[in-house]
Amino acid sequence: MTTKVPEALRPYLKKRWLWTVSCVAAAVLLFTVAWNVECEKPVALRELPVRAQEFLSEHYPGEMPALAIRELDDLRITYEVTFRDGTNVKFRRNGQWQKIDSRVRPVPGAVVPPQIKSYAEYTFPGMEITEIEHEGGYYEVELANHVELTFDDKRFALRDYDD
Repeated sequence: MTTKVPEALRPYLKKRWLWTVSCVAAAVLLFTVAWNVECEKPVALRELPVRAQEFLSEHYPGEMPALAIRELDDLRITYEVTFRDGTNVKFRRNGQWQKIDSRVRPVPGAVVPPQIKSYAEYTFPGMEITEIEHEGGYYEVELANHVELTFDDKRFALRDYDD
């Protein structure tokens, strides 16, 4: 059974359909633009999350960062702190470290999980960890000889080896 639309309402149905399609297209366009917006803004150290400030004072005592940036990328807020020697520490919005990249000095030993530390020391004696990233269920570690190791963050089992 079909319902017949009166002739007087037919022009309005076409306009309503056009209006609906236009609204959906505008919403998709706005969401796409918002998703791709990147924004970086220098911030003072006191504007970092408390947890990030505590991390820096514990693992990099007495060192003054050269730059701290608040980033908005893919609708996520992160903070990146750069020291004078080029060491970068990236923090999540809550102040938890996400990535430490240091080419000049090793990553602070207290940051590296003991299982990963002992594996790296046993398998690659004398090689220091120069980069560590904790993201999405894994730890990715780079050694001074540019070997990259990927570990599961639950059992700390080696998942990938890239030289």
